[in-house]
Amino acid sequence: MKIFLILTAAAVTVILCGCHHPYDRFPEEHPEAWTPSEVELMLGGEDPIEGFNRSMFSCTHFAMNYIADPLGRVYCTIFPRPFITHFHNVCVNLEYPARAISSLLQAEWQAAGTESLRFLANTTLGIAGIFDVAQAWWHIPPAQADFGQAFAKWGIGPGHTVILPFAPSMNARDHIGLLFDTAFDIKTYIPYAGYATFLNRLTVAHNGYAPVVESAADPYKNYRQLMLIKRELELRMWFYKEAQKQLSRYREEAEKREKNLPEPPEVRWTPPRRPDELKYGGYCQLHNYFSQGCKTDTTRLMLFGIQRDRDWWYMPLSLFNGDFMRDGYMRSVELFPDRPELRYGFWKAPETVRNAPGNKEKLVIMLSGIGGTYINSTMLGIAEQFNNRGYKVLTLDSTFNWNFIVADSQCRLPGYLPDDAARIRKVIAAVMADLKKREWITDPEIVICGYSMGGIQTLKLAELEALSPQLGVKRFIAVNPPVSLGSAMNKIDSMVAASAGWSKSKMREKLISSAGNLFIKLMPHYLHVDENTALEDYRKFTLPLDPESAEVIAGMYLKMSMREMLLAAHREKPLAGLPPYRWGDRNELYQALDKITFQEYAEKLLAPCYPDKTLTDLLADSHLSSLAKTLRHAPNIRVFHNIDDFLVSNEERIFLDENLKERICWFSNGSHLGNLYYQQVLNRIVESAE
Repeated sequence: MKIFLILTAAAVTVILCGCHHPYDRFPEEHPEAWTPSEVELMLGGEDPIEGFNRSMFSCTHFAMNYIADPLGRVYCTIFPRPFITHFHNVCVNLEYPARAISSLLQAEWQAAGTESLRFLANTTLGIAGIFDVAQAWWHIPPAQADFGQAFAKWGIGPGHTVILPFAPSMNARDHIGLLFDTAFDIKTYIPYAGYATFLNRLTVAHNGYAPVVESAADPYKNYRQLMLIKRELELRMWFYKEAQKQLSRYREEAEKREKNLPEPPEVRWTPPRRPDELKYGGYCQLHNYFSQGCKTDTTRLMLFGIQRDRDWWYMPLSLFNGDFMRDGYMRSVELFPDRPELRYGFWKAPETVRNAPGNKEKLVIMLSGIGGTYINSTMLGIAEQFNNRGYKVLTLDSTFNWNFIVADSQCRLPGYLPDDAARIRKVIAAVMADLKKREWITDPEIVICGYSMGGIQTLKLAELEALSPQLGVKRFIAVNPPVSLGSAMNKIDSMVAASAGWSKSKMREKLISSAGNLFIKLMPHYLHVDENTALEDYRKFTLPLDPESAEVIAGMYLKMSMREMLLAAHREKPLAGLPPYRWGDRNELYQALDKITFQEYAEKLLAPCYPDKTLTDLLADSHLSSLAKTLRHAPNIRVFHNIDDFLVSNEERIFLDENLKERICWFSNGSHLGNLYYQQVLNRIVESAE
């Protein structure tokens, strides 16, 4: 029966897939700026059976949330992380025949040899594959080959997207390849091995699946986009070949050390001097920051997150897991009847602080940048620092996040600073009432800390509280706030437009190489650094991204945040000029949303929401110059900014310096939020709350 299925599968593969490849649908030249939809179409082709795929994905999504999650919590609570990891190693080791044969079919002779060496070493010295000694002792990386890759190498196209429940593949070719992988998997012929493998793998997969779809307005879209990029990397054996390059460099360095060749002189990086025009604010040099240019430095934000995020003994689903995320309480509050509740996160103060006599109750309220969720990594990374100093922490969604839109009774679009700040203040009051009802807070000293767009909103809240105190805030802390929302939006548009003229090949290569390098950087546990950290640790934070790629990637990320917000707003209250929202066919809508620039958003979508004001009035009210009096005289404001932040012009820096004087601190480097992993920066931010 298995042989019959495999032969049938091979025939069906050729019939369904033929030689079609999604790259062929695009001409090589692309004169206009690339949009996220076009990139997705280039990688995965069209999605003509989107309704079916969404239905199948919904089955997986339901099962992951309501079957895999509770089962995983029991399984991970009983078995610690080392057991789950080593059992996973055994399963991978038993899949050796499929990987080796696939490598041979692709004429990847080195990969086939590598897999054979790994199998021999791990089966013997690694005790049946329990330990990956090949990687740990000899740095021999896995090839991660499969039959879908072999079919692709033979020129068989993927066909259109076809999603099946719990299947890791995304198209007809790879589904058929999965049958071959199963047939050549040793576990297939061991009784009951498949059930144990499925449960263990489901637990491991949930750790990667949850962050991708959690808090997404359209989980299917997020899942498909990430899987397409991941599959492209697998088809190229990108991680294996990159590991081979690193291994070659490691061996070359070892040979040089054996031959006692002289080491290259140590390079110490010196930050630039303080600009003469910034006369009043404080200044902090970040030694050995190793700047790569403002656009690339900004992408270093992706390396920042919580420190306590990898409990070495328990998986995240375990009831005993001690990660910072697990210590929090994820709740929601109703703002308006018949509307979805708005989510928030809350962390109690550490137990040592709660039990210490005489300690004041302190609460920090975190406001995110554009599109940020209440549990995004940047928000939690800063929140953890405050929590370590004895603060209770409250985290909220950004006003530019889709959850904030649907919780609003009028589903109003964000971007007008006075209105956004007023809504945030109303949300804070509602959440504070909910926390007091739960007896989680009584009468705390309140600090509001916002970064990026949350930073400019924090400063507007300071003005509102000065005019009419309601919350009783002790300190307002703004990190890298843009001075002008209009100017910031134009600069983001210019970042996306930098891809104009990129050919199909260039876009593909830039995207895949950048994604691969970022995946590698995000794999190891991150470290906080300060001026006393060893030089090699600083260099871990330099990203292998050229400024051109970094600029486009950062711009597209922000563009997709706006797209997700507009999708939710259009679903709740149709926006003029856009295709209708359909559950099973959103491709046309996504393509239309991708063409909306931030400037067009302000002109065509935001301005009509305020008919009594011109666009010029809206932008003027969303400029920090409208808060000049508050910035000059409010003693409870603290601002932290980077001198090379590309979202702020030199004139705007002088404006901040002259109005805030000693209440602003300038860091020598970091561009826009790109130095938050630097412990000295975090210490300054947290200490300013006192």
